[in-house]
Amino acid sequence: MTDTVLTGAALIASAYPARYYAQYDRAATGITLVTGLVDTQADDARINALPAAADMIALTPAQWSLAQRAQSIHVQDGKLLHPARYYASFDLSAAQPTPVLGWYDTWAMSNVANVPAASDMIAVAEKDWDDITAFRKSNGRGVQDGKIIDYTPPVPLSVQAQAEQSWIQQQESRAFVRGQKFTAEMLAYADAIEAIAEGTDTASTRLPDRPATIMS
Repeated sequence: MTDTVLTGAALIASAYPARYYAQYDRAATGITLVTGLVDTQADDARINALPAAADMIALTPAQWSLAQRAQSIHVQDGKLLHPARYYASFDLSAAQPTPVLGWYDTWAMSNVANVPAASDMIAVAEKDWDDITAFRKSNGRGVQDGKIIDYTPPVPLSVQAQAEQSWIQQQESRAFVRGQKFTAEMLAYADAIEAIAEGTDTASTRLPDRPATIMS
């Protein structure tokens, strides 16, 4: 049997199966930067001048496209620190849905020391990142089950109680005009709402129901 000798494109494809690669300083410790991008199948590629595939980071076609406009692609331990480039951060310890806390273009940042780990954020597609009107807006976006959703923060219970106090005051004025007074149930309700509004009641998770009879 005669062994087939690979030449030209077949030789390049065999040596560099991923086609696209990122070069970096392999001697560097800690976080370093991508120093060059290589398309091994480009017309000007010179296989003899390239590092081995194992000495570079393979890139997907999507990563290659994004990398053309990137300023600082960070590398650690031979891998891209943030492989998706665009991310949304949120409070991992919060009950979901929870609000988006920040948006990051990690490949445009010179320092990512304060950026959460990629695994602690949600990757954002380029088309969504570019949509600052509906998708990547400054508020009204949240996270639930690994997805970014429309989100309206819940109104704190104390704020709900303060609004309810306005309603109680209206009923009190009506009772005065009519020569009536609050029922015992209404007085108890007003006291309960006041405790929530002032923060002395920290156990309640919702406002009590309004009494059926307000005035007597």
